[in-house]
Amino acid sequence: MEIVIDLKKEDWRCYQSYMEKALRKRQQGWRDSLGVNLLLSMIAGMAFMYLFQAFSHFHWPTAIAVAALFVLLFALFYLDMLRIRNACEPLESGTFCGTHRFTFSEHGVTTEGNGYSSHHSWEAVKKIDRASGMILIFLDRVYAFVFPESKLDDPEKLYQRISELHSNATASSNRPPSAAD
Repeated sequence: MEIVIDLKKEDWRCYQSYMEKALRKRQQGWRDSLGVNLLLSMIAGMAFMYLFQAFSHFHWPTAIAVAALFVLLFALFYLDMLRIRNACEPLESGTFCGTHRFTFSEHGVTTEGNGYSSHHSWEAVKKIDRASGMILIFLDRVYAFVFPESKLDDPEKLYQRISELHSNATASSNRPPSAAD
């Protein structure tokens, strides 16, 4: 099976948005839960209220200056995150943007594009996912081949075919060697 697809920066942004959400969920622990954060915020608020009550003199200019500092820090953090996101965006002349030819066979995935060609066996494929209007073939935790469903003639057929090829290769690699081997 062969697919020719033209990827743009918008496709990258869709993939990046999906990965940001997926990584946030994957790394979530007990400290990241809403209930724990709410409880810790309540305890910190009560502690501050107790301290302010103990000193009975509240200095509004200081409170406003501290609040302005925290707002500034939050704004700088947000702008830094936007800067990092933009720094990760692919170049128009890079290997992500442009026309790509993917060939799927029993041996793996062969890709050709602007200035590159590669072959990855199905054993190198970690996961095949379908989410956010994309079919993703993961070769690592975040490195994936991206197929926007809007740019495919028959996304269901592609997803079934690559899933079948991947599961066949995985099943044969997990099979114990026979006496004939």
